[in-house]
Amino acid sequence: MRKHAVKIRLILFAFTAAVSFFSCKNMFAPTLGELDGGNSIYRMEMGSPEDVLHNFRYAYVYRDSLMYAMLLDSEFVFIYYQPSTESGTGHYDSWMRDTELRTTGRMLNAFNYIDLIWQTTLDSAFYRMEGEEVLREADTLFAEANIADISKSYQLTLGDYYTLMGNADFRFRKGSDGKWRILRWEDKYNTY
Repeated sequence: MRKHAVKIRLILFAFTAAVSFFSCKNMFAPTLGELDGGNSIYRMEMGSPEDVLHNFRYAYVYRDSLMYAMLLDSEFVFIYYQPSTESGTGHYDSWMRDTELRTTGRMLNAFNYIDLIWQTTLDSAFYRMEGEEVLREADTLFAEANIADISKSYQLTLGDYYTLMGNADFRFRKGSDGKWRILRWEDKYNTY
């Protein structure tokens, strides 16, 4: 009788372990790592501001709030113009990283279709800075740069009815890990 009970326990344990193992695997989930051909949709090294903008686009398109969070510097600030309907004037306002992540997360969940197209680079400059002092400036990316200012025009489509077109002025900062992140984003858009 005892041998039979031990055998039943071993079978139950093996069955439970197998069910636990296979129930944790989602056969519809994409595999981690590189896609066929050795390419990934994200540029994980973020070795340039262009890599960050590439990841920004795909974070919006695939509604990936975790990727989006990785693009923002810890001191990130978003600046936007708040028009006033009463007086015809308005003012600039801003929010910090936490509010940006909550706001963007809501936007990513609110629309079933999002597309972002970076259009023209309007301006760019790269600097080597220590504190508030500019040590060196160049028009193109160079190895010593740790700050970059880039202005891009864009078209953002949200669902079937909203298209925003405008310009975005970004300031990027290169971290101690060698990755670039968005330090400041000033948005200037028009609704169509």
